[in-house]
Amino acid sequence: MSDEPKKNPILEATKIQARAVIPILKELEAEIGKERAHAIVGAAIAKNYVKWRDKRGFELNSHPGEDEDCGPAFPIEQDVVENTDDAYGHNVIGCAFAEYFRSIGEPEIGALMTCGVDFAAEAHMRPGWKFSRSQTLMQGAPHCDFRWKRKAASE
Repeated sequence: MSDEPKKNPILEATKIQARAVIPILKELEAEIGKERAHAIVGAAIAKNYVKWRDKRGFELNSHPGEDEDCGPAFPIEQDVVENTDDAYGHNVIGCAFAEYFRSIGEPEIGALMTCGVDFAAEAHMRPGWKFSRSQTLMQGAPHCDFRWKRKAASE
């Protein structure tokens, strides 16, 4: 039996995607500018992620604390800071995605590929909840601050 640590399949898939996305994005930046390239690629990645979530299935407007995709197989460490019927929050204090993209000198592209899908996915899966995140480990913050508040019936 090998002493090598078991590889995380989610992280490994992201690394494979990064090997394709990074050079394509760099070429687009040179051709059409960084801002436009990131907007196009970011939107495409977010749309694809939403389609993937549709295929996997999810319960519309489920409580964020019940999301199984942030279970043990997801390569993050989090601390729950609020958990009520109408509010939920956790801080991501460890993130293998951030570690990887920082290690290859591409945290901005890492944020585009991983963190960037969160807002589109949350709007699609939990339209009855207001989602916010003001900072990420990927971009140098001490933690990612994920917060949800259930919307009032009038919103």
